[in-house]
Amino acid sequence: MGEKENRRGKLGRWLLIAAAVVVLAGAAVVAAAPFLLTHIPIPQLEFDLSPYLKGKAAELVDCKRVTAAVEIRRDQPDGFRVLARGKLLDWPYSASAHVGFGFVRAEGDLTLTLDDTDWKAYVTFGVGGRRDWNFAAKVPATRVDQDNALLASVVARALPPSVSNLVFSGTFRLDADGKSTPSYPVPAWTARCALADVDATLELGGKPTRIDGLKVRFGADGIAGHRDIAPLSPHADAVEFAGFTLSNVYANVRATERSYLVTEAGAKCCGGDLKLYSLFLDPKSLNAGATVFVDGVDAGQILSHISAFHGEATGRLHGKLPFFLKGSGELTLRDAYLFSTPGETGKVRIADAAPVIDNLALAGLPESQRSNLAKALADLDYTVLKLEFRHGRDRDPELPLKLEGTATRGGTTVPVNINVTFRGDLDKIINTGMKIRRQTK
Repeated sequence: MGEKENRRGKLGRWLLIAAAVVVLAGAAVVAAAPFLLTHIPIPQLEFDLSPYLKGKAAELVDCKRVTAAVEIRRDQPDGFRVLARGKLLDWPYSASAHVGFGFVRAEGDLTLTLDDTDWKAYVTFGVGGRRDWNFAAKVPATRVDQDNALLASVVARALPPSVSNLVFSGTFRLDADGKSTPSYPVPAWTARCALADVDATLELGGKPTRIDGLKVRFGADGIAGHRDIAPLSPHADAVEFAGFTLSNVYANVRATERSYLVTEAGAKCCGGDLKLYSLFLDPKSLNAGATVFVDGVDAGQILSHISAFHGEATGRLHGKLPFFLKGSGELTLRDAYLFSTPGETGKVRIADAAPVIDNLALAGLPESQRSNLAKALADLDYTVLKLEFRHGRDRDPELPLKLEGTATRGGTTVPVNINVTFRGDLDKIINTGMKIRRQTK
């Protein structure tokens, strides 16, 4: 009996020794693995990104892969230097990383450069397992323009057909981070990009447009399979288009599941304010409709855009401009109007009244009255000034102009009441240079 117990004791000791040897051998292999990396040839790596590039994003690049030829060297004072060269989608790159290995964790930092460009990304990372990792990435403010090696091909493919001759410059930066932890083992990440000091000129629908001082931040947050688009708040110092100059242009934009919602947008224009609320924009069809509310714009600046008006005016106008934009780039104005402030007066001095008088002649106004009216329009104090835009049924759009007030000449004051309607192609009636199509009923 004692001999059997002795044998069992020896067997137990041998098993403990064997287990210890296995553990030590495994630890030695794990500890030596990083050192063996410098002596093991690594084949070129290739990753297919096509499953992650969908729709429009897939059309922006020709190559949908990332390749890497990797070399590992010992690095001082500790760790390893990992060098890589290859292509990131359409762009050749080079990368250098310092990696330090612990018993069960690796940490390091990475610098990635797109060859022959100013684009650089700096990344720090730590990896302890498939569900235990973290990273932080940064692209510092980088100057960009239409000839930038990264953006040139992407911008050319991303622009809609209505946009041409784009010239721009500005700065871009990116900050991103992500992690997964043993206590919360799902990927969570955030990315924020910013464009600043962007100046651009382009032709929109064949008409010149200019943007000065554009600033916008955009990005996204994700956790597991869920993603949220961060709110957008673009701002521009000035936007010039269709003969109008907008200043202090801003918008607040939120992404919904299928569209973007502009909760509010506004600008200064013609000495007054323009405001817009609740504009839904479908990014697939680019269909949108909303109403621009107009408050306190200068009557003289507005009237100067009417081809038939040759003169000066004072006073403020208010009103609304409903519109609808189709994916083809066609802008449709619905019935709109501008009117003077009730109870206030303004002046109108028309140097050349012929276009107004000619319209009244077509309406049957006698020549004697037309002559007196032309004199009155040279110096008119108005109490009512109203402009409308109406869709003519089965004919061209109409632009009625209403003026009520008094004219004084030679010590005599007479009442004036004018209702004249201009008809035809709106692009000719209004000096905007905009191609506004007629509404189809």
